[in-house]
Amino acid sequence: MRKYFILFLAINVTSLYALIGGLGVNVVQDQFTIKAKTDTYTSLGLDEEFTTSEINNPVGIGGFLYLTIIPFIDFEAGYNLTFAEYEYSLVDESLAIGKGTWYTSAQYLFFSPPTIRAYIGAGMNGTDWVAPVTAEKLTELALTGEDTDTDAILEALSESSSGYHIELGARFKPPLFPMSINGNVRYIMDKDFYNDVDGYLTLTVGLAFAI
Repeated sequence: MRKYFILFLAINVTSLYALIGGLGVNVVQDQFTIKAKTDTYTSLGLDEEFTTSEINNPVGIGGFLYLTIIPFIDFEAGYNLTFAEYEYSLVDESLAIGKGTWYTSAQYLFFSPPTIRAYIGAGMNGTDWVAPVTAEKLTELALTGEDTDTDAILEALSESSSGYHIELGARFKPPLFPMSINGNVRYIMDKDFYNDVDGYLTLTVGLAFAI
């Protein structure tokens, strides 16, 4: 009986990571598709046709900090970097979209036994990213002769937007270890992100040092 009591006590005491919070890293996947397209831009008075291939589900890494000081409400902030390659017909090398997204969330705990914190949440987010090649940008670059310069193209394609999100997630803290395993499904609502993509899922799984 005594050993079971000690085990029970250890599980409960070492699971009190709710006292402060945690700091961690995660792997990230954005769930959206940008369709392949063929378009035309004007260079030196001539129409030049180009194609870009389909872009699917960028992946990457991120970092996050969560606070669990207030009962029943957690707070989280983080930054994710994701990438996806695509083919662009006017250069010999693949190009890539690169996307950096920050977010802040308030999370309500709806299930919280000693080792698990399951929550629903909402918050704000912002994105800086390198968008796919467009005819409009190429036409602008053609005026300075930079429409075949990869570095100039990527710089011209930089975009920024912001929006809101809702999310569902959980944290699991194994007994006796100062760490937590974290999973999150976040739906990003960002009407200015891209032409036909104004909302998408972001999936994250990560580890944190739990304080």
